[in-house]
Amino acid sequence: MLKLHEFKNVFGTLFFAFLFTLLVSYLQYHWKRRHLYRLASKHSGPFTLPFLGNALYFVGSTSDILYNALSLINGYKSPVRVWLGSKLFFGITEAKDLEIIMNSPYALKKEELYKYAEPVVGTGLFTASVPKWKRHRKIIMPTFNQKILDDFVPVFVEQSNILLQQLEKEVGKSVFNVFHYVSRCTLDIICETAMGITVKAQTNDSDYVKWANKAMEIVFTRMFNIWYHSDFIFNLTSHAKDLKDIKKKMHDFTGAVVKEKREAYQKKLEEMRYLPEGYVEEETKRKTFLQQLIELSESGAKFTDEELREEVDTFMVAGSDTTASMNSFVFIMLGMYPDIQEKVYEEVLDVLGPDRPVEHTDLNRFPYMERVMRETMRLFPVGPLLVRAITKDIKLEKCIIPAGSSVVMAIIALHWDASVWPDPFKFEPDRFLPEEVAKRHPYSWLPFSGGPRNCVGPKYAFMAMKALIATVIRKYKFSTPYKKIQDIKLKADLMLKPVDGYKVSLELRN
Repeated sequence: MLKLHEFKNVFGTLFFAFLFTLLVSYLQYHWKRRHLYRLASKHSGPFTLPFLGNALYFVGSTSDILYNALSLINGYKSPVRVWLGSKLFFGITEAKDLEIIMNSPYALKKEELYKYAEPVVGTGLFTASVPKWKRHRKIIMPTFNQKILDDFVPVFVEQSNILLQQLEKEVGKSVFNVFHYVSRCTLDIICETAMGITVKAQTNDSDYVKWANKAMEIVFTRMFNIWYHSDFIFNLTSHAKDLKDIKKKMHDFTGAVVKEKREAYQKKLEEMRYLPEGYVEEETKRKTFLQQLIELSESGAKFTDEELREEVDTFMVAGSDTTASMNSFVFIMLGMYPDIQEKVYEEVLDVLGPDRPVEHTDLNRFPYMERVMRETMRLFPVGPLLVRAITKDIKLEKCIIPAGSSVVMAIIALHWDASVWPDPFKFEPDRFLPEEVAKRHPYSWLPFSGGPRNCVGPKYAFMAMKALIATVIRKYKFSTPYKKIQDIKLKADLMLKPVDGYKVSLELRN
């Protein structure tokens, strides 16, 4: 048995060895990151606290986080250096730099922060690793061809007509949140075009919109709150319980549809084995996003049921809420600027008359409406901040972004930059006349991101939005209590939203 003094000596030796090992590990960690520190020191940025970095800027509500991020980014020359704990970020706002970043093979990887979105959308296109993203993107892109999109237009119109009926409840009343109605309309559209199912969210209501909104709010809060990066700490919060519950409900909903549709397709294949040789089935039904993926999967792409569900979840969340938000912002802008609203109305009447439903051939005949939509997306980009991991040094025009750091592509700061967009808070659709667009850098307007990892569905979004706006504007006139753009206080929970809701009021047109 060791005597007391011997025990003290052994304990002292072990403790010293432990401290020495800790010190060596600490020094090795920082030595490996010396390149990161050297390049970071060449950029301007806020004062950094030990261990925390600039994390205190990102504590608070989703609105606080957004405006603090904008304050940081606008307070320094781009790229601005920001530390979130031990993680180094560069906020980038200049179009020429964004073009380099978005097209670099060393900036295709989504930042690790996006792993917090995986409970909601899994590892579909939005969060997928680069190899998986490349494989899935190649398979998925053909499902957005023009013929398929044109076949979706009757769905856009049918659901927009149901929206007309639902909005009647608000005519002549006080201000209401139009997103409540539009989001259910876009959910019905997505369910039919993505999955081939009818959920009647507009007439029966639906919890899916509430689930998606709550999930995105939790995910965004966790991404920018350094304390919640710890699974242990996050799992002690009510957010963790809520997210787990929402995840199960959302996945049960889409998973059941994927299983049903795959089984139906396999049954159809089995039946076709017994048809006469040379038989060709007459194509009568439009093909949904899920149906096309199942067919591609059976013919060689080999998507598992889980991969199919993840892509459908991504499309549901990204396609439903985003188009609903963009439409709702357009309605606010029309209400804020009555003269612009009347121009859109007159253009729609010139193309369609008072009653004819929208057809796919009409959608390219609304140039002024499209400029209004683009100007709305400039002021309110649905993805205000996009984050990528840098896997190898990237040389920009005036500096180097080091491997091991991440970039925050501040789309909203770019869209509000007075040097790019004079008088940026003036709503001016004619900024998007062809001759005006030609004067600007092509990466100065990025509501759908840019480069190879951009959004796959801008055509879908524009077509769905035009069909809905053209249908609604002929029957209703919008107004809003918001008097100017700056009155609309914003928040971000992966998607940009107004803190006080999409407030409008309605009256019937004569």
